[in-house]
Amino acid sequence: MKIQCDYCGNTYEDTLEKCPNCGAPNPSHQNTGKPKTIEELKDWYKKRNLPAPEVTRFFIGVDYKQPKAFGIYKDEATGDFIVYKNKADGSRAVRYQGKDEQYAVNELYQRLKDEIVHQKHLNEEKRSGGNGTRSAGGGGRKRSGLSYFLARFSFYFWIIAFVGALVFSIVIIPIKNRHNGYYQYGDTILYNCQDDWFYWDDNDWSMIGDYQGPKEIAAEIERNYDEYYLSKDWDSSYYVGDWDDSSYYDQYHSSSDSDSDYDWSSDDSWDSGGTDWDSDW
Repeated sequence: MKIQCDYCGNTYEDTLEKCPNCGAPNPSHQNTGKPKTIEELKDWYKKRNLPAPEVTRFFIGVDYKQPKAFGIYKDEATGDFIVYKNKADGSRAVRYQGKDEQYAVNELYQRLKDEIVHQKHLNEEKRSGGNGTRSAGGGGRKRSGLSYFLARFSFYFWIIAFVGALVFSIVIIPIKNRHNGYYQYGDTILYNCQDDWFYWDDNDWSMIGDYQGPKEIAAEIERNYDEYYLSKDWDSSYYVGDWDDSSYYDQYHSSSDSDSDYDWSSDDSWDSGGTDWDSDW
């Protein structure tokens, strides 16, 4: 049976998990297993076979005091749930403090999922870029000038290729795929999420789609993201509302944990050194 997408109006088979046109999730496939408490988040973390918190730098249910850490805990004195990030210099940015445990848990849950995807992406790129063939060593004691030259050329070629692929995977790819955030072009502020663009329409965020004005602005921004970038997080000085409070937030951040998207493999390595530890989140 075909259903109509609530966000873009496209019709598609109800057996699909998401709209093939705009990516909005099919309501009948919404995740019902999303953790709502700190204990449930701990269980989710364990089921994903993630490395120890000292490796991932995500401390669930712990008021961790050292630099470079994300965490959540309940302050027994006030009853508040606190979601925090300890920066590289040891200062703390509080993402949320209040009585709503479900909201607090979701804040760290979404950040953890983003980091898992990022780490898995880095591992994939390292594997695809680091499979160079090593030049064989040894052999006869005497070589012709040509064979020696070819051996040396092959050796240095693979070193350069490996270093280039490593730089590309660690620096270029993450930058290319991390365009989420607020952008300003003239007096217009747009928001980018997973390469989809949104504009502030009076009192709410709307997807640009074929709306010509904002679409042209988005195309201009895409030619040079850095020139128009404001920040990843909303600021009260912006005349637009917080995109995280829009109806689109859940559809872009919700997913089913029944698949293996967030399961961690023992063959993968986790490197938190590339995390931006100076930002607030």
